[in-house]
Amino acid sequence: MEQLWLTIKFLLLGLFQGLTEPIPISSSGHLLIAQYFLDVEIEGSNSTFALLVNSASLIAVLIIYRKDIKRLIINGLRYFKVKNEETKRDFMFVVYLVVATIPAGLVGVLFQDQIDENLSTIVTVGVTLIVTGVGLWLIRNMRGQRKDGNMTMKDAIIIGCAQAVALIPGISRSGATIVAAMARASTRRLLCAFLSFCLSLSAWAGLCLALQIF
Repeated sequence: MEQLWLTIKFLLLGLFQGLTEPIPISSSGHLLIAQYFLDVEIEGSNSTFALLVNSASLIAVLIIYRKDIKRLIINGLRYFKVKNEETKRDFMFVVYLVVATIPAGLVGVLFQDQIDENLSTIVTVGVTLIVTGVGLWLIRNMRGQRKDGNMTMKDAIIIGCAQAVALIPGISRSGATIVAAMARASTRRLLCAFLSFCLSLSAWAGLCLALQIF
């Protein structure tokens, strides 16, 4: 009976992860709160459970953005043969995406254990969820002035640094990306969200690397 109840708890945690992942409210922070109330202890972010729920999120991202991902791959490769405005825009988007993953990757490799040990607390999550909410509230009425194709290397680095900050539980990855992108006068919120979810692919890959699956 105890094993059954434990299984139900993990199913509830997985459902909670699925419900909170697509919106900028920090799924990791809310998941930690759910763990607290369900009395389930998961050892840090480098766990089998974290891998499984992030894998599910990855599958959802691939399905939802399959057309955009396909276009980026095709045009990114075509750019080496056919250099036009469309292929250049998508190629540079991929370059900026790679650049934007570097800060979070470095911070994750160097400090993830310390973050898990010292910052994965209910108090920390409570504070950082407020920070996330305030950040989103501040940019709620912002309107960008630049075209989507005008993204720069500076934008990618700033967004990457926001992703690194989002390694702290309670700071939403997508929320941090949206705040950083809107602060840089991006014109389309959809672009911000798409970039955010694309960066989750690298986060998943990093998690797999940490678990020595790759």
